[in-house]
Amino acid sequence: MSPPPPPAPNSEVQFISSSIKIPQTLPSYSPSPFPLLLPFARHDLSSHLNNLKNSLLKFLKSHNPNPRPRPLLCSSSLSVVSPRKREDDDEERVLISEVLIRNKDGEEMERKDLEEVAAAAIRSCRPNSALTVREVQEDVHRIVDSGLFSSCMPVAVDTRDGIRLVFQVEPNQEFQGLVCEGANVLPAKFLEDKFRDGYGKIVNIRHLDEVIKSINGWYTERGLFGLVSDIEILSGGILRLQVAEAEVNNITVRFLDRKTGEPTTGKTRPETILRQLTTKKGQVYSLLQGKRDVETILTMGIMEDVTIIPQPAGDTRKVDLVMNLVERPSGGFSAGGGISSGITNGPLSD
Repeated sequence: MSPPPPPAPNSEVQFISSSIKIPQTLPSYSPSPFPLLLPFARHDLSSHLNNLKNSLLKFLKSHNPNPRPRPLLCSSSLSVVSPRKREDDDEERVLISEVLIRNKDGEEMERKDLEEVAAAAIRSCRPNSALTVREVQEDVHRIVDSGLFSSCMPVAVDTRDGIRLVFQVEPNQEFQGLVCEGANVLPAKFLEDKFRDGYGKIVNIRHLDEVIKSINGWYTERGLFGLVSDIEILSGGILRLQVAEAEVNNITVRFLDRKTGEPTTGKTRPETILRQLTTKKGQVYSLLQGKRDVETILTMGIMEDVTIIPQPAGDTRKVDLVMNLVERPSGGFSAGGGISSGITNGPLSD
């Protein structure tokens, strides 16, 4: 094995005046379209809840006339320039004499506990070590991934004793309050319990991610279509939580031919079916409630198969429900007496 390349001399180190600020790594929750098909009639409840877990997150955000040698990495203050291509394509290494943790202004940190957290996250960048830009960038991500910092910028300072590497970090804000939008069925006490211990403390993104998973789990366990769709730390330490709950928009009954599976005209009045449903327009769609509705229709004895298909209602976060029905061959049996006149054929009206 060939020996590692020697540290590059200081003449090959380029100091860039501007640095990239690592963006705040809040979890991203962008809802995607609903699953196209969630049949109930022929599967048990556990399989549907597993399907929900897997599909819910899918539901519910120049020319340079005088070119210079290009840095290996332009996203940090420390950039290594290679004036000629090495035959073995190894990255250039720079000898670092000192490694420090400072605040975003380059000054000593007031909170030594946060300084210790950042220092503990560092793996590659040690004093008197020969580093590549990639190794520096990896330690930048490790510091941010600790969850307590919104940014980290590596800055190289040329000193009499060599190159000093300074990680300038910016801690997250202290948590001072919560604003939750869109959570109509999620209990307020559930949220209060999840965030109570965090008041007055630095927001920890890793812990926040666990809280969000817990909120999403609350919906999943109850078979409800809901999840955290967005989260943001506002000025003053206020945490804004956006929850997307899929409300039922319209309910449509569709009869299918038992042999071809194609839409057909049913013998049963749609009002008869709609009258039996506990799922109503404006409610948050529930898999458990949908399953009970399917079982209710099947116990009527006039249907051979019943499935409910949730579909996105346009660009809204609502869902249209299509109930597919396959009638039993009953020699012309038809039901529908005593049905409320408020229920009409087709989509459920207001």
